[in-house]
Amino acid sequence: MLSREDNYLIIEQHYNENKLKLIKRLTYRCGTEWDAQDVLHDAYERAIKYISSFRGDNIGAWFNQIMNNALREHKNASKGFATSSFDEEDEEGVPCNHYSERVVKEINDLIDTKSVVQMEVLKLHFQQDYTARDIARITEHSYNNSQKIIIRFKQELKDLYQ
Repeated sequence: MLSREDNYLIIEQHYNENKLKLIKRLTYRCGTEWDAQDVLHDAYERAIKYISSFRGDNIGAWFNQIMNNALREHKNASKGFATSSFDEEDEEGVPCNHYSERVVKEINDLIDTKSVVQMEVLKLHFQQDYTARDIARITEHSYNNSQKIIIRFKQELKDLYQ
């Protein structure tokens, strides 16, 4: 197993060798080079954040999954779907009323009321941005079970906040 520093060097080398190719591919999928650069930057930030999940094998496949997740979130945000990031201000020039912080606290409190298995899956998904597939890889929970737990909880939130 490689050290954390070795993994950082591998990510840096991957970035230097593939940046232009990845921007070109993302530009086709995003529509503009600016969006492509944003997605690529976000993907590399995530790669650094989740460096512990890299096992030293195929960096290309590992990074592609991270990049596809970043691209999906970028597309959802551009369509107006909620993402995990909140603005510091509700409207330009108006101080934040901390509504988003209260909602996040309510969601976390709701997660804490779930069973141990559900709580583990939901915390990994909502608090640490892991996908159901990632959760299945790092825990003993199956992909299908993780996906069902996440979907049911999202529906519960949708019903609660409508």
